[in-house]
Amino acid sequence: MSALLQDFIPGPVQKISSLGHDSLYIKRLDLIQSWSDGNKYYKLKNNIAFALDNNIKTIVSKGGMFSNHLYSLAHACSNFGIELVCMIRSYGTDGDNPTLSELTSLSKEILFLHPEKYNQFNEAEALRIYPASLFIDEGGKSERALQGIHELMDECLLQHPSHIIISGGTMTTACGLIASAPEEIRIIIVPAWKGCTKQFVKDNLNEFGIVDACEWELWPDAHWGGFAKYDSALVSFMDSFTRTTGIPLDPVYTGKMMFAIDEKIKTGYFRKDDSILAIHSGGLQGIKGFAYRFSEDWGEYEKLVFGDKS
Repeated sequence: MSALLQDFIPGPVQKISSLGHDSLYIKRLDLIQSWSDGNKYYKLKNNIAFALDNNIKTIVSKGGMFSNHLYSLAHACSNFGIELVCMIRSYGTDGDNPTLSELTSLSKEILFLHPEKYNQFNEAEALRIYPASLFIDEGGKSERALQGIHELMDECLLQHPSHIIISGGTMTTACGLIASAPEEIRIIIVPAWKGCTKQFVKDNLNEFGIVDACEWELWPDAHWGGFAKYDSALVSFMDSFTRTTGIPLDPVYTGKMMFAIDEKIKTGYFRKDDSILAIHSGGLQGIKGFAYRFSEDWGEYEKLVFGDKS
């Protein structure tokens, strides 16, 4: 196995004292030191190892116009000398999009698919067009990704939490945590998109044959009206949180997760003796996408996180 693949320093755990609970901590996956960061490190590690071990030269994957998954996968493939074909869900091209610009700068092949064709694109289609490639589904969803999340749980257990909280998109990370959590831990999932139900999570667990030993729950109403939706309250909260703690958040996942935690603390959801570990899943490149699309709302926050490049 590549030495670079094993080059890894885990993200630290930081106490949060500003939200009114004495035992609130955040696992900073955004500060992982390796060839990738965030939850993507754990989701991609075994897929990259599989490709290297089997001399696979091309990976085909899919995602949206601002996909954290494709962004991280592109950097990983560049580090390991693997070609990447990105199937982008889109009604048209957008050459100024910061995520797509990054993929282009890394010389990754980009193909735009109308949403209907995108939804139909699967492993069989990928192998038909790119024989001997490795297909990785949207968000990195795979059995190998779940195995990587088990390693994340091992790191989380060092903190001895009673509750672990994770934001969710495809629910791969959430399912991996549920699969590996001991029964005394409660997993809380904060979905980033409108309409997510417990049944959706259960269907994903069943797809991978996961029998949940721990208790888990969904906070389904923290999506702000839908995936990538927001209002001024979220912008204000994230700005204040980052200035107070020094921790940057992203508008799609971690910002909404921390806002929801703050609201639950205020309503007395958690007991004083609960030990809460929120997982910062990374994805900070998403800030640039929001600042690109909604500069009036997110331009100042982008400068706060990345500095003023003007």
